[in-house]
Amino acid sequence: MNRDDGPTLMDYALVALLRLGGDSSMVDIEDIAVESYRLAPRRFRWRRHDYPDHELVRVVLSDANKRGLNLVLVDRKGRMLSVDGVRRATDVLHRLNLADAPDLDSTLRRKSLADLARMEAHPAYLRWRLEGIKSVDAVDLADLARCSSSAPFAVFIDRLRRSQAFAVEWKRDDLARFLSEAVEQLPTMLTGGRT
Repeated sequence: MNRDDGPTLMDYALVALLRLGGDSSMVDIEDIAVESYRLAPRRFRWRRHDYPDHELVRVVLSDANKRGLNLVLVDRKGRMLSVDGVRRATDVLHRLNLADAPDLDSTLRRKSLADLARMEAHPAYLRWRLEGIKSVDAVDLADLARCSSSAPFAVFIDRLRRSQAFAVEWKRDDLARFLSEAVEQLPTMLTGGRT
């Protein structure tokens, strides 16, 4: 957001997502549209009728992951802010002087803990606890790391190491050990055992 230009449509949609708990869980696109409309009714309404435009919000949030941005996570349940998305939405909230601007450290901590809990419930981690790292394949690991199994090696490594750092920080020792083993075995997993 440029201070001179004011908030963009994307900024308002990110703030709406944050206000609805999108820093720690998925939020339905229609709910985001209604909250965006509450924040900026003239910018998020149908052209001829005074209703929230959920299609506009869908497009705006899709644009939040273009041109090098990675602000929103998407699945069939809805949308959720990435760490960068939380930072941007929080910054915009503070600039708009809205009373419910959350503390950024608290928001990021909740998001990190929610992500660690998701990983600890993931089938790949549970299988590792029973059978070891050999029972985990690249598809499982991609799902756990929230990336494609065809993603570049560097993407896997970055996501796994970042998650490992959070696990260490929050004293989730077993999860940290699993992620460490996954990083070590990643080249073998991605090549299907071929070297």
